[in-house]
Parts: sequence; C-alpha cells; structure tokens
Amino acid sequence: MTDNTQSTPPVQPPARSGDSAAAPDVSTSRKPEAVRGKRSGSTLITALVIVVILAGALGAGLWAQRKQFMNSGREVAARLDQLTRDLNQSRNDTREALSLAQAQAGKVSELETRVREAQSQYNTLQQALQNLNDGTSDEMLANDIERLVTIASQQLRLAGNVGNAIVALETAQGRLARADRPRFASLQQSINGDIDRLRAVPTVDIPAQSARIDRLVALVGRAPLLVPDTAAPAGVVAPSAAAPTPAPAAAEPAVAADAPWWQRWRAEVTSWPGRAGSALAHELGDLISVQRADAPAALLLSPEQAEQVRSTLRQRLMTVQLSMLMRQSSVWKSELDTVSDTLSRYFDGRSADTQAALHLARDLAQTDIAVRVPDVADSLNNIAALRAAGFKPEDGQD
Repeated sequence: MTDNTQSTPPVQPPARSGDSAAAPDVSTSRKPEAVRGKRSGSTLITALVIVVILAGALGAGLWAQRKQFMNSGREVAARLDQLTRDLNQSRNDTREALSLAQAQAGKVSELETRVREAQSQYNTLQQALQNLNDGTSDEMLANDIERLVTIASQQLRLAGNVGNAIVALETAQGRLARADRPRFASLQQSINGDIDRLRAVPTVDIPAQSARIDRLVALVGRAPLLVPDTAAPAGVVAPSAAAPTPAPAAAEPAVAADAPWWQRWRAEVTSWPGRAGSALAHELGDLISVQRADAPAALLLSPEQAEQVRSTLRQRLMTVQLSMLMRQSSVWKSELDTVSDTLSRYFDGRSADTQAALHLARDLAQTDIAVRVPDVADSLNNIAALRAAGFKPEDGQD
C-alpha cells in the first residue's frame, strides 16, 4: 500500500488582501492533483476488492478440500474398522477350527488306540483258536470225519441223494484242511477222490419229471370214462355218450310258392310220415348207443365207483412221485404200468385227453430213475486203517 501523506498538498498560508489577484491561479493548479488522488484511491479499492475476492475463493476452496479430506478420512476409518472386525472374526473362526481339528485329532488318536487294542485282542483270539485246533486230539478229529463220511454213505445208500453226500464230504474236507494234520493226508486224498466221483454222476431232473407227473394228474382229472361220472368236468363227456345229432327231415316235394292251396295242402300231408319217422329215430337214439369196450366190467361202474377209479389213479401218481424222490425204480415202473392199464380199461380211448395221458404214462415208465451212484468205501476204509494204527502222538508233535 502507498502512503497517502505524499499526495496531500502543503497547507498554504492565508493570502493577504494585496495578493488577491494571484489567488485564482493557485486553486486552478491544485485541481489536477486532486483528480489524480481520487484515481489512485479507486484503483486501490478495486485492488483491495479483488484481493478480498481471491482470498474468499481461496478460503472456500481450502474449506471444500478440507471437508472432502475429512470425508475421505472417515470412510477410510470405517473401512479400517470393518477390516479390523473381519480380521477379528477370521481369527475367532481360525481358533475354533483349530480347536475342532485338535478335538478330531484326539478322537482319531483314541480310535486308532482302540483299533490297535481290537487287533491285539483278535490276534490273541486267533492264536487261542489255533492253539485249540492244534491241541485237539487226533481221535476226536477222526470221530468227526467218520461221522460226516457215514452221513454221506447213508445219503447214497438210502436216498440216493448225491447232493447231500457231496455236502457232507466237503464239510469233512474243510475240517481236515483247517486241522492240517500230516497223519490225515491220505484220508484227505480219499475224500477228494470220492467227491470227484460223485460230481461226475449223472442226476435225474427232479423238477422236470415232477412237472410231467402233475400234467398227468391233470389229464386223469379231465379224461372221460366209458361211463359218465360226477368227477369229470362239466360239459366233458365221452363221444359215445354225446347226444346224437338229429336226423335230417324227409325231403318235401317241391311246390311253387304261387301254387294253389290244395297242392300245398297235399304236399304237407305227404311229408307227415317222413317227419314222424325222423322224430322216432331221434328219440330212440338217446336210448340205444353202440360202443366197443375191451373190459365189459368198465360199463357197469356206478358214478361213485367211477369217482373212486379217478381217486385211485391220483393216489398211484403220488406214489410215483415219492418213488422218484426215493430212487425206487421198481415202484416207479410198477405204478406207472398200473396207471397205463387203468387208463386203457376204464377210460374212453377216443378222447384226446385219454390218449395224451396214456402216452405220457408210458413215456414216464420208460424213464430210468435208478442212478448208479458210487460209494465212499475208500474214505471209510482209510478211517478204519487210522483207528487200527492207533492215535499215538507223533515225534515233534505237542
């Protein structure tokens, strides 16, 4: 800023009266200086205003910048707080996971300890079982093997059941394998040979033969007898007992439709004798029938006796099935022959069911159910030889 004292004009002493002529010149010379002073003052004010405006704008900018900085600081502080909370939560989760992992590790260690204890107990029991097997006497082992071989022999001789005999011998074979006694090596070989021979034996197809016997039973129930009976299904009668077909009516003389009435009446009267003869022949046909029977007694059966014949055949077929299961070929053949003979004597041979039943019975009779099964004499003789030699402890055996 400039000093205002420099533009102030010097104070002049009051003029005297004698100098009045020169006074106007002095005031006229001072006017330009006053104008210059006013101009310099306005310029100074303008500059001052500009400086104030610039200062205000600068202050406003600084204030806005300070406010923005403070907002950014608060946002950064909020984010730092959130990150701190997340970090604390992560630390807590990590500590929980670590504690859980430690607890699981403890349980795993405990389970491993229990597994080792169980394994140790299992090994102890296995060793005890081995010691028990090793400590079993040879005589007790021979008794067990002899019992199993005897069962196999009984299955073969009494029932002819090869499958059960194989099961008994395989059980004895496994018993010898677990015992692992050198003294019984020859017996084990004999049992293996008997098993191989039994497996090579051909067997009878029991289910297929049973199905054929059931079919024969059904045919016996449907086949018609030479005389009607109540045991036959409804509507099934012998062809000989079936109702004869009505005789054809006598041929009537041909009469035109437009013939006179007296011609039609004469033709009607002429046809009466033929119609009467046909009706009489039809009625007498129900009373008289002709058929051939090899056994005359079969035509004299009552309905009760006919039903008894069917029941007897069913019982014989049950005996046939039992003889197949018991491998009794003689009973099998004799019963089937009896069934075939009964079908031929008492049943109508012209019926399809009778013919099918007779053919099936004869076919079954030709089936051989007697299976030639080998015995287990080698195993039994080997056991007898072991008993004869005695069961003294061998050298080196506890």
